[in-house]
Amino acid sequence: MEKKGPVTKLKEELKDKDKEIKEFRDKYLRALADMDNFRKRMDKEIDSYRKYAQVEFFNKIIPVLDSFDRAVDGASLENNHEKYAQGIDMIYRQLKDALRSMGLEEFSSLGEYFDPARHEAVATVVNNDKPENTIVEEISKGYILQERVIKPAKVLVSKQNKGGNEDVENNRD
Repeated sequence: MEKKGPVTKLKEELKDKDKEIKEFRDKYLRALADMDNFRKRMDKEIDSYRKYAQVEFFNKIIPVLDSFDRAVDGASLENNHEKYAQGIDMIYRQLKDALRSMGLEEFSSLGEYFDPARHEAVATVVNNDKPENTIVEEISKGYILQERVIKPAKVLVSKQNKGGNEDVENNRD
């Protein structure tokens, strides 16, 4: 049995540690490369998703465009305005159904309390019959996509008459 001195033991320990460091460095570099490859793969998938995400939307809307084409062609052949109005109403319902199937919901706000997250006040109207900040008229509906307001409803909001003669106060400048 060979007796090892403290320097030899330290050299062997250093050699073992160098080997360990090399192994850890190799594992680190492999993990780094795997992470970089994963990031690149995810970037490609996201780009592909963005590129083709609209396909579903357009596949739902194109039939509505086809219906409009048929309605316009039919209107030029006939002067029956009632049928034309019925056709436009059918197309309107077809468009709403297509948008609803993609998650778009419209909301009405008449009679609700004004909420700046869901409503855009176009003007205030003196109305002593309703509590202040109640929506008394809706100029245009609001729309929600996946529980997020993407278009607030444009509304007229009530205010109490405090002795002034003004009936409507515009909030637009």
